Amino acid sequence: MSEEQLATWLAAAHELADLADASTMAAFRGHLEVRTKDDGTWVTAVDEAVERALRAAIAERFPDHAVLGEEDGLDGPTDAPRWVLDPIDGTTNFVKGNPIFATLIGLQVDGEDLVGVVSAPALQTRFDGVAGGVAHQDGRRIQVSEVTTLADAEVSFGGLSYFLQRGQGSGVELLVESTARQRGYGDFWQHCLVAAGSTDIAVEAEVNLWDLVAVKVVVEAAGGRFSDLSGHATADGGSALSTNGHLHDQVLGLLPGPSHGTASR
Repeated sequence: MSEEQLATWLAAAHELADLADASTMAAFRGHLEVRTKDDGTWVTAVDEAVERALRAAIAERFPDHAVLGEEDGLDGPTDAPRWVLDPIDGTTNFVKGNPIFATLIGLQVDGEDLVGVVSAPALQTRFDGVAGGVAHQDGRRIQVSEVTTLADAEVSFGGLSYFLQRGQGSGVELLVESTARQRGYGDFWQHCLVAAGSTDIAVEAEVNLWDLVAVKVVVEAAGGRFSDLSGHATADGGSALSTNGHLHDQVLGLLPGPSHGTASR
């Protein structure tokens, strides 16, 4: 893929993020109607409206592209470039007035994750990256940390209940005992902190494709490594591990992949 084409798609992703940010910030900490989806997670009218607006903008600019979104599924040909959208990653935070939420915009071509933009307007920050290129936070180039041993590393976990449900509690305990510091930043934020070198490991037992395409691109462009918990370098494995690269195999050795199921966040 040419650098010019990637730059065009990245610029478009930023324009989409601007559109989403205007809507999410207009509604943030206001009155929100919340509905529980079949999978038990929350959704608001804002989630749905943002995704519709992004789909319409993509259809206008790239009518031959496909779109996969958390709320409305897949539209478009399976062999076309595919935009992968999470209109609000961290909907529970959004509803509760917690500023740790973001719109995630990724682009896949021929199964490769090529472009990622993660926009967190309430935190006043945005991350981006392109495959084979570099990653940025607010226009400043970012890189992963240089920590090489678990004993010196900080690890962030997603929801611990998902690990327990999949019989991974002992692996989590080993990882906790093996690392210097443990936190629970969760969602997109922990992976972006890995990309920025602000934490060293981020791990989640249960996630979906739309949660991960954009952050995977950012982590890899920042020099990190991203996989599911079986070690496959994919955003579609139902689980996620991002690290600075040095620590990846060490973590996989302690925390084997989940044995069944995935769920939306």
